[in-house]
Amino acid sequence: MEFLIGKRPPTTDSYRGPSDEEVEQWRKRGAIGKLHNIVVYIMWTPQRLQTFTGLSDSLRLRRDNETRWNSWYKMVEWVLRPKVRQAITIFCAQEPALQGDVLTSSDWVTLAERHKFLEPFHDATMANEGMGDSISDVLPTMDYLLHHIEAAKKATTLPHLATMMETAWAKLADYYELTEDSPVYSAATVLHPSLKWAYMEKTWEDRNEWIEKAKARVGELWREIYKSTTSSCPVFRPSSAQGPSTGRPNGYKVWMKEQKATIFNMDDDEYEVYCREPVLMVSDPLKWWLEPAQRRRFPNLSMMAIDILSIAPMSTETERLFSKAKLTVTDQRGSMNIETLNLLECLRSWDRSTLIVPSEYCYVDPATTAAISDAYDSEREKESGRGDISTMSLEGLDVTHEGG
Repeated sequence: MEFLIGKRPPTTDSYRGPSDEEVEQWRKRGAIGKLHNIVVYIMWTPQRLQTFTGLSDSLRLRRDNETRWNSWYKMVEWVLRPKVRQAITIFCAQEPALQGDVLTSSDWVTLAERHKFLEPFHDATMANEGMGDSISDVLPTMDYLLHHIEAAKKATTLPHLATMMETAWAKLADYYELTEDSPVYSAATVLHPSLKWAYMEKTWEDRNEWIEKAKARVGELWREIYKSTTSSCPVFRPSSAQGPSTGRPNGYKVWMKEQKATIFNMDDDEYEVYCREPVLMVSDPLKWWLEPAQRRRFPNLSMMAIDILSIAPMSTETERLFSKAKLTVTDQRGSMNIETLNLLECLRSWDRSTLIVPSEYCYVDPATTAAISDAYDSEREKESGRGDISTMSLEGLDVTHEGG
């Protein structure tokens, strides 16, 4: 946010509008501050907004806010549209109160430069906020943004923007250094079959000490936590776009696939074997590690990969899932037990992830299924007076999945 406006002026009052002092403070921040004043002025009353939409062919403005940098990006992106830009020019010319905020041709150039600079940040945000994204993308994303800032700083002809870009680079570099506090970021990159150590050796070719330090920490994480772990996890299969096959699998092909997956010295260190192999073009590293072949060939390393690559690079998807809980807790489910809600939201997330296909597995044995059914019927009888069985407790039941 400091790149855009520096230290933010005081928030405007909700009723009386911005004071003359506040307007002047924004105006001193150049093109972005004047644009802020224009947008606030137009959107302050329905009458002004109606006048503006009449000039812009019904296109409304987008306003910045205090907590989201991308709101500034969206605001600038929107006003750079020809119809909106023309409407702003005409509106400002007709309003005496906006004469000090009229955007000059150089102001529009500055806004276009800022939009161009922020666009890769927007792209990086969009690329990492989905549920299928992984922490393995964190370091590459930061490398991408650092290279972008360096290139933009060399290309810009506006001295004040170059200074702002230096500030942005320094802030991002600080966060980059913070990734050294945990080996997980480096491990996630290495456990991506399309990146491995080759990515860091190329990106950090002039920082050999960084590479050696990262290798030591990732190796330590592997040896101390995962190398000697006895694998007892079930083999999950990612869903296929063709759907489940109805025919009988070819026994020879299944056997041969297993042999190919295990043709190497079992005494070799899994992590070292994996690192020695060439990189593979894989779009989803987590699904790759969930494949039966990888689970058999790298039983312990696959556990490490699944643990790490399951971490999201951003909290966006978690926040979405949390927000969707309101669809589960309706007015008629106000007494729902928190554990029940937790289970339901986990199932919702797993179902959307497509990493597990429930129809292919029997997660509980018949005896446990019968016990659950009896507990359900018992709770239903107890709750019949209230008509709500959502607080049913399954404590004491041993519900396990295959291999667990």
